[in-house]
Amino acid sequence: MVESDQLWMDSYGFIYSADGKRLLKGANVEGAYWIPEGVEEIEDGALIGCRIGTLHIPWTAHVHEYDQLKFSKDPEENENLMPCVYFWQKDYSCRDEQTDAFEDDGEYRMDEHDIAYSLDRHRLLFARAGFKDNEYHVPEGVVTICSMAFATCRQFVTLYIPRSVRLIGDYIFGPGGGKIIIRD
Repeated sequence: MVESDQLWMDSYGFIYSADGKRLLKGANVEGAYWIPEGVEEIEDGALIGCRIGTLHIPWTAHVHEYDQLKFSKDPEENENLMPCVYFWQKDYSCRDEQTDAFEDDGEYRMDEHDIAYSLDRHRLLFARAGFKDNEYHVPEGVVTICSMAFATCRQFVTLYIPRSVRLIGDYIFGPGGGKIIIRD
């Protein structure tokens, strides 16, 4: 049995080991869910009873058997519950052009800190699991910081944002929390 101080839960309700390397329990997600890069193992039965639209499994995760992805205890129900599952063979940032992976429906570009932006660089979309900094300076010209942009961050993050930002989404910080400082 894993003690609660050895767990962390993301904003969707998925529970991971404290080191973030094991997915212990899933949750219901209507749309797409991206298991964070760096997860090495999906525990047996972690997804039983879950309803997920599209499940993205990173190249870092080892799935012992495909049977682990059954989302119901009743095998006859699994056909209706099984989502579209993508097994990535490389980083999410190296996605296939034909895989419309993000709800944004558009292309994106990564900066040197593992932060994704819309092509016009007006929207900060998300921080990848590789983002480990305690602070980040959002560039001038960004207008929107999308909901859950830093949700995968377990560390406390200080965002320094320009006055060009007009909209900040919901739940932008992960379990470590964070603060926003508007710079002049």
